[in-house]
Amino acid sequence: MIYIIGLGNPGEKYKNTKHNVSWIIFDELFQDGWNTHKYMNAQIRTDRLGLFIKPQTFMNKSGEVVSFLKKEVDFDPEHIVIIYDDIDLPFGVIKIGYDRGDGGHNGVKSITNHLGSKKSIRIRIGISRKLDDGRLIKPNVLGNFSPDEITEIQNSYAPKVERIIKSLVEEGREKTMNRYNTK
Repeated sequence: MIYIIGLGNPGEKYKNTKHNVSWIIFDELFQDGWNTHKYMNAQIRTDRLGLFIKPQTFMNKSGEVVSFLKKEVDFDPEHIVIIYDDIDLPFGVIKIGYDRGDGGHNGVKSITNHLGSKKSIRIRIGISRKLDDGRLIKPNVLGNFSPDEITEIQNSYAPKVERIIKSLVEEGREKTMNRYNTK
């Protein structure tokens, strides 16, 4: 079983913020809802691909869900997939990483600290605007996506993330990274 953790902040105030891009994707994939796991302090959804998790703590405490999992199930850190916003990538770009640093992302830092390892799979979702000259305009991660951006996330990002997760489960990390990091 793999554990797919989407990072975000709980509450209506943060629903459409750039920090919550993974939750927008998850909600598109599972439009019929989520179950609340009060002991994990998360919303969860079991699927053929794994256990999808939306921690209900704020971003900098996202790793608490990992502490719960470590006590309850036997898993390898490599079975953790973290999906999150990345200001160092332009909007429209998705990159897969493994055994990386946190890149200054407090949610990833929290998970790494609770996991005790960097050996997790990362799916980084670009949220910055790319100028014609190649420079990136990095947004406020608590700023909202525009309605057009939300539509693009739902119609383009969500199906691609689902294909990536399916590939991770069926073909493994290396093949998935080779396929999706080149496009």
